[in-house]
Amino acid sequence: MKPPNLNKIDKMFEKGKNFTLSREKYISLTGADTPQDIYYLRTRSAIARHAKEHGYEIEVIPEKLVFRKV
Repeated sequence: MKPPNLNKIDKMFEKGKNFTLSREKYISLTGADTPQDIYYLRTRSAIARHAKEHGYEIEVIPEKLVFRKV
């Protein structure tokens, strides 16, 4: 799996509000698919680490990623 390009998602993090991305939107923004393992996706993936750096956590709802400001 190729690593995601997270630059386009940074603009959403900078707003400081909760947001949701569908799997398709995530792929179009990052150029990479989401990891299949939900635990890994929420805690150890590149997007999880990036979200944490910006003060967010990820909630996975089938086919959607919900970013909540913590």
